[in-house]
Amino acid sequence: MRLKEVLIFINLFFLNTLVLAQNYNDSIPNNELNEVIITGTKTKRQLSLIPLPAKIISEDQIKKTNSSRLKDILDEQVGVIIVSDFGGGEGIQIQGLDSEYILILMDGLPIIGRQSGTLDLNRIAIGNIKQIELIKGSSSSLYGSEALGGVVNLISSDNKDSLSLNFDYKFASYNTNDINLSTGIISKDGKKFNLFINSYSSDGYDLDNTDNLNTIDPFKNYTVHLKYSFKKENLFFSSSARVFDEKQNFKIDENYFGNNNILEWNSNSRINYKISDSFNIESDIYLTSYNSQEKISSNSMDQEEGFFDQFLLKTEVRTIIDLWNRDKLTLGLGFYDESLSRNNFYKNKVSQSSINLFSQLEGFISNNTNYIIGARYDNYNNYKSQISPRIAIRTKLFEDVFFKSSIGRGFKAPDFRQLYFNFSNSTVGYSVIGFNVVNEVIYELTKNNQIVNLVVPIEEFNEELKPESSFSINAGFKYYPSNNVKLEINLFRNDIDNLIDYKVIANKKNGQNVFSYFNLNKVYTQGIESTFNFKPNRKLDIILGYQFLEAKDKNIADSIKDGEIYARESLNSPSFKLMPKDYFGLYNRSKHTFNFKIYFEAKNNLSINLRSKYRTKYGLFDSNGNDFLDIYDEFVKGYLISDFALLKNINSSLSLSLGADNLFNYKDSQNITNLPGRIVYVKINLTI
Repeated sequence: MRLKEVLIFINLFFLNTLVLAQNYNDSIPNNELNEVIITGTKTKRQLSLIPLPAKIISEDQIKKTNSSRLKDILDEQVGVIIVSDFGGGEGIQIQGLDSEYILILMDGLPIIGRQSGTLDLNRIAIGNIKQIELIKGSSSSLYGSEALGGVVNLISSDNKDSLSLNFDYKFASYNTNDINLSTGIISKDGKKFNLFINSYSSDGYDLDNTDNLNTIDPFKNYTVHLKYSFKKENLFFSSSARVFDEKQNFKIDENYFGNNNILEWNSNSRINYKISDSFNIESDIYLTSYNSQEKISSNSMDQEEGFFDQFLLKTEVRTIIDLWNRDKLTLGLGFYDESLSRNNFYKNKVSQSSINLFSQLEGFISNNTNYIIGARYDNYNNYKSQISPRIAIRTKLFEDVFFKSSIGRGFKAPDFRQLYFNFSNSTVGYSVIGFNVVNEVIYELTKNNQIVNLVVPIEEFNEELKPESSFSINAGFKYYPSNNVKLEINLFRNDIDNLIDYKVIANKKNGQNVFSYFNLNKVYTQGIESTFNFKPNRKLDIILGYQFLEAKDKNIADSIKDGEIYARESLNSPSFKLMPKDYFGLYNRSKHTFNFKIYFEAKNNLSINLRSKYRTKYGLFDSNGNDFLDIYDEFVKGYLISDFALLKNINSSLSLSLGADNLFNYKDSQNITNLPGRIVYVKINLTI
């Protein structure tokens, strides 16, 4: 029986036996009761009661690891992999699903600016983040598109004292300077003001001395985040504004040079009105913009300019109704309008909009058994509407054993690139066209006598490109015999249909091809995640993590079973029929990943920690010419990354940190561009 059928059976079994749950109280560790999570339900819930694969990264954990950017702290989590794209950005992979399927939020609102499908996590400073919430598996029932594989939500800090000031400065290798300043005021009438400023700069680095290009060019950026809120009787109002500004200079060779500037801003206003003790209304109005401008100059040509200008308006109204003692019904209505301008790639400014409706019921069958049932309807203006349901349960099996499971459907809408892209490579001569503009562009190419023949009939583009859809299953157990021992195991399966990929649609007279996007592949990811936490005393904390992952294209796997696919050990060797066991799977996925963390509180306010992650081998490209990854291809070898940190609290206001990331100086200049080698740093923190 395959993992998918096993997980479905487990879910159905527990759904049918919930009514047999005995009515006695959970024995949940006290520290679990204190952790509150919002992302899983859009309402405040204890982490211990969430029937979803959820994780909270606390402010204390962030400080202990000396993490300053979002990618630093996420890379240490079980089942999370940081991957780099061709532009130097770093995205997140969860349960084998790439960053384009993971939604990144700040205070529950989306961060935009995915130039190649990846949201660069280096843009996001976490000096004012009090909590990071991570939900694995489909969350489209609440968040719609881009949440097909999961959600990461950053919760920014609020001031707790009438006046506070926090300053820290981190200096690291490659002349990297990271400066944070946070201040907050609470007025006599309860109004809160919070200001966060971050300055981040580096000289960059170069892993390959054989060319004139830097791996990462020098850059400098600033982040400013301002929050204001007040509460008056039954009304709570908050507003925020955030600005990110980055400048980067680069040099291609002695003749070509340029710069890249990024400006991102967002603004949100939120109102929460309590009509009665059991009836709340919440409303958000969110505006955000991301603009990237690149200029390339040379000694022999005029300046070339490129820009990427994205804008998003998002509004949402939610009603939260307390039905009985602990049950909640959430109803929501939202509107989403997005536009993008990008020269050299889109003929005109493109846009899309949608209206969504969602509902969710959080209920308790007994003191030790609760559930979530929800669904969302998204009505888009330029492709088929989507319905995304989810059901999740959590129950207590034995005294210290808890079971939780979820089943949900997710989707990812076609992005602007897949719909409207219009690019022709002037050097090589090939073309890539978005699905919605194929008719127009092919007509122009044919008119200019550039097309030899059509591989795909033009009539196939009269239909709509379908959104990618997923069926996600998670089932896991928690064993918490005491505050000192915790074991968590989660099995997962994600089936994705209508995966959007490109294929040849026409041949050109120059011998090159015209490509466009289609709903082609069906893929799946499945595996198991486990975390073991052992805390023998209050000074020592040991955490072990492991993920097994299998990620494959169903079409390729079926073709191999039918004996239709061949392979060769090298491009010049004879071919032979491939066996099912020879198919490795999707690119950039390791079958095994191990995590190890140890935290130790020594004497005299000194704390020490060591965090390590080991990835087994994975492939980045096909090296033997059959267009997929088999065991005869070339692989990136498995490697270990270890980070060390030492923190000394000098007094109640001042602390000093020393550390080294990538302690053993691992490098792979050809395949892993986001590892510059060992990074040594010192950090000072002052709190008033």
